[in-house]
Amino acid sequence: MNPNFAKLPAALFFAAACAISTGASAQSAQSAQSNAKHDLAVRLAHIQQKANGGSMAEQITDSAVQPLLATWSQRLDETVPPARQQEVRDKLSAELKKFTDTMQSAINEQVDKTAETTLVPIFMDKLTEDEMKTIIAYLESPVSAKFQAMGPDASDAWAKRVIDATKPTWDANARNFDATANRIVNEVINQPRPAASPASAPTGNAASRKK
Repeated sequence: MNPNFAKLPAALFFAAACAISTGASAQSAQSAQSNAKHDLAVRLAHIQQKANGGSMAEQITDSAVQPLLATWSQRLDETVPPARQQEVRDKLSAELKKFTDTMQSAINEQVDKTAETTLVPIFMDKLTEDEMKTIIAYLESPVSAKFQAMGPDASDAWAKRVIDATKPTWDANARNFDATANRIVNEVINQPRPAASPASAPTGNAASRKK
């Protein structure tokens, strides 16, 4: 027997043993709770990846393609004769498709690869375990699927209502813009060109130098 423990009164030794046991149990419970929260965060990250990963990958791919498309469209217009532009445009389109497919594949891979490592720490920091349970329960429910499915129709109806309501404003402002633009252009077109300034007559000094 350890001589230090042998000197402890029995009651004190029992209390110390209980404290050690309680501390270990509390640590074990805390660890289990942390693991449960982590598992929920992973589950939520996978739901997020499945729901939004595809659209995010498409947006990132578009942002990668647009600078090349804009640059080479302008260069084509500026440097290629009109008679050859369609031929060159077809060849560039084929190469751009190769670039787009390559980028799409690489981006999709990274979206899948980084979803959990990126999102789990954020969810762990910003959400409680109960909040994640609530979110997951909703996202996995039939009512959530129904709500998501009706989203495009609802957005289209909303956009149409906004367009219809603002059409009179658009018409009035478009007419004002056209009128102002026409006035500006016509002023420039009808403005008399400044007369060319006559060549300056040689000064006396210059004339005398020529002599």
